[in-house]
Order: sequence, then structure tokens, then C-alpha cells
Amino acid sequence: MRQQLLDWMQSFVEQPNPNLGNWTPCPFARAARINNQIDIREGQDARTDHEHMDLESKEVCIFWYPLGTYTGEEFAVITQELNDLLMPKDIVVLEDHPELVETVNGVNMNFGGAILHIIQQLSKLNQASDRLKSRGYYDHWSQEEIDEVVSWRYK
Repeated sequence: MRQQLLDWMQSFVEQPNPNLGNWTPCPFARAARINNQIDIREGQDARTDHEHMDLESKEVCIFWYPLGTYTGEEFAVITQELNDLLMPKDIVVLEDHPELVETVNGVNMNFGGAILHIIQQLSKLNQASDRLKSRGYYDHWSQEEIDEVVSWRYK
């Protein structure tokens, strides 16, 4: 699964997309991958796996779960509970579940091969979003898409 995720990053996440104004879905993914700043692990329990992450030496920790492990609704609730707990500690948990389709200007942003928790330092992610906003990254996003993906992290 680690290799599948890395392949998806290279073939999709790091590739310019015309529907996104020729931006890549994540402009920081390539550098994080190349600099070995992504810790990819098979998750055991989405409610507690965050206790075993290392954001001291890595920028991103991804826990993956086999398809069918959690319904989209279950995973959304778990993710919200984790964010309620972790955001005051400057950590954010992003979810990727095939049942929770995330599209931006018609582009499906989901991995699809597994259920994912993507964990990062909240302040660093928001600073990166601020830099991207000032450079026009979100110009092809609807306000609803911005609110669903970005705005909630600032509250």
C-alpha cells in the first residue's frame, strides 16, 4: 500500500491539472515525498493510531486502513472527534474515504485504494494554505470547496 500511495502521489497529487489552474492538487507533496518527510503506516485503530505518529521527524503521517474497515460516516465521526482533541494541540487530521468524495472544480481528489488519515501540524498546514492563497491557488475553487477543505481548519 505504501508504494501505491507513493505512485498515486507521483501520478496525480504532484501533477499539474488544468481544472485547478494548472496547479498540482498538493503543491507541497513532491518536496515532502522526495525529502522523505512522509511516514506511511498501516493503521490498526483510527481512534488511537495518532498516539504512535512522529511529527517531530516527519512533516506528514499517513495511516491507511483497508477498504471496508470503516464506513464513510464512521470515519467522518472519528476524524471529527480526533480533530476536537488534537487541533488545540496544533495537530490536524485530514480524512480520505471513498464514500466521502472530495471534488475541487470537478477533480476527484480521493485516493480510492484505501481509507486514509493524513496527519500534520495544523499551524504549518495553515501557513502553507495562506501562501498558496496569496499566489492564486484557490482561484479555481468554489467557496463551498474552500470551506469544506480549508476554512474549517482556522476555527
